[in-house]
Amino acid sequence: MYGVKKLGEKMSERIFTELQPNLYFVHGKLSGRFPYCNGLMIDSEVKVLVDTGYGRSRIERIIEYGKVDVIINTHYHMDHVFGNRYFPHAQIWAHTLDAPALRSTEQFMAYTGLDESLGPDPSLFPGGPVSFEVDKELVNGEVLEFGSVSLQVIHAPGHTPGHIALFEPHSGVLFSGDVDLSPFGPWYGNLRSDLEMFIESILRLIDLNPKVLATSHSGIVTDNIPERLRDYLGKVELRDEQILHYLRFPQTIEELVNQKIIYHRFPEPQRLYRFFEEVMVRKHLQNLIKQGRVYELNQKFKAFD
Repeated sequence: MYGVKKLGEKMSERIFTELQPNLYFVHGKLSGRFPYCNGLMIDSEVKVLVDTGYGRSRIERIIEYGKVDVIINTHYHMDHVFGNRYFPHAQIWAHTLDAPALRSTEQFMAYTGLDESLGPDPSLFPGGPVSFEVDKELVNGEVLEFGSVSLQVIHAPGHTPGHIALFEPHSGVLFSGDVDLSPFGPWYGNLRSDLEMFIESILRLIDLNPKVLATSHSGIVTDNIPERLRDYLGKVELRDEQILHYLRFPQTIEELVNQKIIYHRFPEPQRLYRFFEEVMVRKHLQNLIKQGRVYELNQKFKAFD
């Protein structure tokens, strides 16, 4: 149903998929797998990109096609904003809660928690982190009109405080950002990520009942969308159960991190991925304690019998 349409002779069939007239899905390098992402392009009275981490070759093709007026960043992570630098004349729009982390390297580090935990280690961020001017701060429910295409801002926090999805109500197309249906599952490895909010955001997107789900890292989905989102959400419960399994006996945070419950292995740089694992495990423990399923004593955690 959703075939590929060329945008003039310069456009590659492997880069753009038409979702509706003037609204295109942009296929990032490596199918949008990290450190790249997928996005959207609106080719209407105003030319708009949603996120820009597609990879340099794809960005060069977009530049050849014409001037970009607006970039909408779904959140502040570098795999979504790194390409902003190639469009110096475009306005940058982002949710008000993520705008500080886009504007300031210091705020980026504070949002992630890396400043306190790993210190200023440039090897962790080749070429970055970066900072950009944010020209417009978006809010939940706002409708962005771009000629024949309108996008409603859906605040979907958890991954980051200001993470957004974008909904085209006439066609039912939902760009869900990093609610991405990836096999890894939901990711909340920054200090200001919020596991409870992530769960609520997934449920909110299910309630929208989209006809087409376009994601940052897993492409386009047109079938069984509610079920796939519920399966994605189910990975959180699976992690809870795995943590509870290990907490049959008292465990320190370090002992739990060493089990590699979430990542299964720590790629290079291992310090960074151990940090993400620890942050995510801590967020599970906070929720499990709140639910009365786990308690803490002498810096060790134990599941209630």
